[in-house]
Amino acid sequence: MNADRVRHARVYHGWSQEGLAERVGTTQPKISQLEKGTYVSADLLDAIAEVTQFSREWFERGPLPDLPTGSLRFRKRAGTRVSDDDRIRAHVRQALEVVERFAESAQVPGVRLTPVKPDAVANPEAIERVALEVREQLGVGPEDPIPNLTRAIERSGVIVIGSISQGDSEKHHGASFWSDYPLGHPIICVGRGRSGDSQRFTSAHEIGHLVLHQFRNLDPKHAEAEAHRFAGALLIPEESALDCIEPPVTLRTLAMVKGRWGIAIRALIRRCLDLQIIDAHHRVSLEKQIAARGWTREEPVPVPYEEPLLLRRLIESGLGSAGASAAQRLGLPPLAIRELVA
Repeated sequence: MNADRVRHARVYHGWSQEGLAERVGTTQPKISQLEKGTYVSADLLDAIAEVTQFSREWFERGPLPDLPTGSLRFRKRAGTRVSDDDRIRAHVRQALEVVERFAESAQVPGVRLTPVKPDAVANPEAIERVALEVREQLGVGPEDPIPNLTRAIERSGVIVIGSISQGDSEKHHGASFWSDYPLGHPIICVGRGRSGDSQRFTSAHEIGHLVLHQFRNLDPKHAEAEAHRFAGALLIPEESALDCIEPPVTLRTLAMVKGRWGIAIRALIRRCLDLQIIDAHHRVSLEKQIAARGWTREEPVPVPYEEPLLLRRLIESGLGSAGASAAQRLGLPPLAIRELVA
């Protein structure tokens, strides 16, 4: 019995030690001892397997992929609980284990992204240059819209998954981690139930973390600002933005740009401010107009949601399907496999 796997199964379901203990008819101190590696009876392990829907054999495997606490970068709303972060972390670890199992046999695309050196991002202009370099690594021209960012990311060897669909996970926009750099594959976890333009921006934001912050430890506020700037530059490069967004900037103008480039109107407002197409006063005016029209939750000009495909194809290539039979063979709950490939 692997103690870390007992804790993982509990955390994945969002249960406290007391919650798991109640479900299997034992005590919280007993669960605590199990998670520290003490002996567990066969009957209790069977009970844990039954309530968590992880197979008995799954609990007896070796260590889970290493994902140290604090190493998973989150883009999330204020007020998100630590337990919600832990559930996303468990979800990502499950994805990493599946990737490790099938990566070589399925010939996952090689990773094309190249993290920048610590001294390579001295100013915002450097971030613009890095974004252009990443566009080239993704196989996208310097002045072209990216028709499907998720597909471009997956072709570059990055695993993209949706987040878990239970609890307060909707507070998480995204998360990213580069497993076993430089040998492993980066992974991006994107929040579910969001618009296509929000999904694309979050994916671009997380790519920013992967290339800008692999070797640079910044305070979270500074790192987030850099990733935001990078995301805007990746989705609509500076020259293209200056060419198609001419003053006076209006919401109508930005809606037309959104339709071509697949970037949200509010993100375009931030982009215009970054590139000094508008000033701070104009930004406030545009944000007030958005609020008055009720666009803060749903903007006009819908952008299609981009379904990740790479992990599904990995599982299908290794097991023949990515459904209930795959969950059984992997030892995972049926819900877990659906959340990995949906």
